[in-house]
Amino acid sequence: LIGEVEYDLDEEDTAWLSIVNERRLASGLTPALEPDTFELLMDRLEKESYFQQQSNGGGGVAADEDAVCCICMDGECQNSNAILFCDMCNLAVHQDCYGVPYIPEGQWLCRRCLQSPSRAVDCVLCPNRGGAFKQTDRPATWAHVVCALWIPEIRFANTVFLEPIDSIESIPPARWKLMCCVCKRKGAGACIQCHKSNCYAAFHVTCAQQAGLCMRMRTMQPANGEPILVQKTAYCEAHTPLDYKPSTNPVDARRRAIANKKSSSAPVISIPTIPPERIREIASLAEGIPKRSQLIQRLIAYWTLKRQYRNGVPLLRRLQSSHPQSRPPPLGEHPSSPTHDSEARGEMYRQLKYWQCLRQDLERARLLCELVRKREKLKKE
Repeated sequence: LIGEVEYDLDEEDTAWLSIVNERRLASGLTPALEPDTFELLMDRLEKESYFQQQSNGGGGVAADEDAVCCICMDGECQNSNAILFCDMCNLAVHQDCYGVPYIPEGQWLCRRCLQSPSRAVDCVLCPNRGGAFKQTDRPATWAHVVCALWIPEIRFANTVFLEPIDSIESIPPARWKLMCCVCKRKGAGACIQCHKSNCYAAFHVTCAQQAGLCMRMRTMQPANGEPILVQKTAYCEAHTPLDYKPSTNPVDARRRAIANKKSSSAPVISIPTIPPERIREIASLAEGIPKRSQLIQRLIAYWTLKRQYRNGVPLLRRLQSSHPQSRPPPLGEHPSSPTHDSEARGEMYRQLKYWQCLRQDLERARLLCELVRKREKLKKE
């Protein structure tokens, strides 16, 4: 890791570097900080931060053993349908519920933390924040997966990955005007209604879920060989079926309380502190620059802000999925020693094999999707 520079300058870095060099030049401090030196320093800060995180027992938020899927509110899982935890916000979802066909290697982020890490997003279908989001086919618009599953007019463009959420324009205007009997808000999203005949009680999907109302999904196999249908029934509190018995187990109650609490919680940002001696070693790489310590402190402040903007996600893509076991050699040690070269070649070979396997898996997934598409087309014909 120490033998190459993997950090690439972006537009933000260019703007920051220009401002810093202009101010240093006005103060009579030359030479300026070159882009190559900037990339080297940022690369070393990233890698040192990563190794500090690994040596302290790993990063991210600890997964709760009592967590439940925030979409189906069930804590049961199988080998083919495991519960995944977002490494930023600790969101818990089943693979099938969130549209994750295979468990990714290394770090996994939910769509919200991946595409909108710096700010919370709002659901276009309900007034509640937090939870499992996916983007819609409208620009900069998000919706809860559970809302999209329960509102009958909503569809998923891709039924495997459950994204994007579309057909929002198909929702009748009357659904948007209903008042939720749970949160007592009107016009703040689209409501569903009680399944009981002649009952007009309405509620947002997430409001009903948090209130513990009876919400059932059952699969039905038609006798004529048609595709499997999913029957969805939701009831208000007054018309809860007699056979509906919510769990009174304290463990289940605690699990649901955790899931409801996470619906309004913010992601936890964790950036490891780099020891002063390692900072001095990194600063020694910027040779010939006056007031080097002052410049390094500014650089560290900029690097910290950039990591916080990304919710603590490493700036080097490779560090998001790799898990090295040892820390880098001291900066004074020459990286081209025979031992280091052998380890570097071994690491490169392992990574090459990993990416080759990943490419093969993606190709198999693409072929499988194509076969499923053809099968469904034949069924319709």
